[in-house]
Amino acid sequence: MISTSSLTSSRSITAFLAIALLALNAPARAADFPDMVVPNTAGVQLKGAPQPQEMDLIKDMGIKFVRHGFHWEGIEKVKGQYDFTSEDALMKDLREHGLRVLGCIAFGNNLYGKVYDTDDGRAGYANFAAALAEHYKDDKVIWEIWNEPNTMTFWGKHGGEKGNSDPFATEYVNLVKATVPAMRKADPHCTIVAGSTSNLWSESYKWMDFCFAKGVLQSGIDGWSVHPYSVIRPEDYLRDYDLVRDIMVKYGAPRDFPILNTERGYPVSKAEGYAGGDPKMNQQYQAWHLVRQYLMDFYAGLKLTSYYEWSSKYDDGKPFGIYNGNDLNLAGQSYKVMIDQLSGYRLDKRIATKSPLDFVLSFTGPGGAIKYVAWTTPPPAISPLIPPSSKNPHISGPDMAVPHDIDIPVAATGSLDLVQIDGTKSSVAVNNGSINVALTGGPQYITVHANPVPAVTKPATPAPSTNAPAATESTTNAPATNMPAME
Repeated sequence: MISTSSLTSSRSITAFLAIALLALNAPARAADFPDMVVPNTAGVQLKGAPQPQEMDLIKDMGIKFVRHGFHWEGIEKVKGQYDFTSEDALMKDLREHGLRVLGCIAFGNNLYGKVYDTDDGRAGYANFAAALAEHYKDDKVIWEIWNEPNTMTFWGKHGGEKGNSDPFATEYVNLVKATVPAMRKADPHCTIVAGSTSNLWSESYKWMDFCFAKGVLQSGIDGWSVHPYSVIRPEDYLRDYDLVRDIMVKYGAPRDFPILNTERGYPVSKAEGYAGGDPKMNQQYQAWHLVRQYLMDFYAGLKLTSYYEWSSKYDDGKPFGIYNGNDLNLAGQSYKVMIDQLSGYRLDKRIATKSPLDFVLSFTGPGGAIKYVAWTTPPPAISPLIPPSSKNPHISGPDMAVPHDIDIPVAATGSLDLVQIDGTKSSVAVNNGSINVALTGGPQYITVHANPVPAVTKPATPAPSTNAPAATESTTNAPATNMPAME
């Protein structure tokens, strides 16, 4: 890599900057992200050693990705020797079930120095990552460098620094810059993402700004991953992803630089990311949010959505799981229904509605088939840049979504099939070119005939974000390059 200290003339500096800018804006050279067709981007985190029936169930659901941590200490127990035996067995099982892997290259190794402040530690981690890339080069793994490095929980407590600090960003970027070239040398075609950023709020935005300013986007990574736990409504992701993209653009990246949601779960009791609301409705809220998270990520053009977690039994009993040990819970069933309903479909557009809290997404499937997905959402939290806590009591919980009827225009006649979030089937009649649907917080799937849908008259000015407060409307009026326009 060229050092700016060696560029002594203004001509050299100009040439260097031009080359760097061209490289940054060039298409990802090795990225193998899935095509934006449901369910290619659907994933789930998988800890522990799943039973054969669990692997069969994940496959039958239609999920395409599994997030799995490759723990350095468990693989390199003798310096310079890598034992992939246990990982090979899991990878073989995943491969036979048609599942790709989002591989988190996890954490340090006591055989080496700390990755955050020693060359030995960084080199050891880079060599381990390169060994992974070489060993699994035929498995089309998306590799993720570390997990939530902006937090003390996963990056460490050292130097008197706290999470989301500038020094944490410097240390992480140095690790990325050491790791990416080693992986590219081992497998020039491997796909690498960095970030794995915990929460999307004011402090994590600062940390990302630090990272981008230090050149992590120029390090050769193919994408940036986030864990949006700090927001309650999945619809708020649209605003938050736009803010991430604003920072990327600030440092010269294209606005459609790939973003992945590699971890976000919705617990059914108090834990990180708990949505609140009526406790008797917690299972239903989890189902609502899981499905809407996928739909919002898809609408925002994210390359992957990995739900956390497959089963609570692999996660010390934490209340995130969608598999209860015998079968899918309501959220897991709803994930399967969504995939069944939209498999093979691409997102076309969002249909304009009278209320910005109502969502109607139009998908186009094989042979020109059209399906609408419709739901409503509560209003946004008053303080979107502060995580839900005692400092931010004005949380918009799921129970604040107001059920109501809505008329949706369709180019069809007769009766249309309607499927509820849990798979319950019914029908809705077309009257005078529209259907009347009772919206709730649970998405519903409406099969429309494969005729062109007439465009709804657009407002004179771009519609503001459906979830952003007035102070952030300017960021959402210019949607990401790959976000479909609202009509």
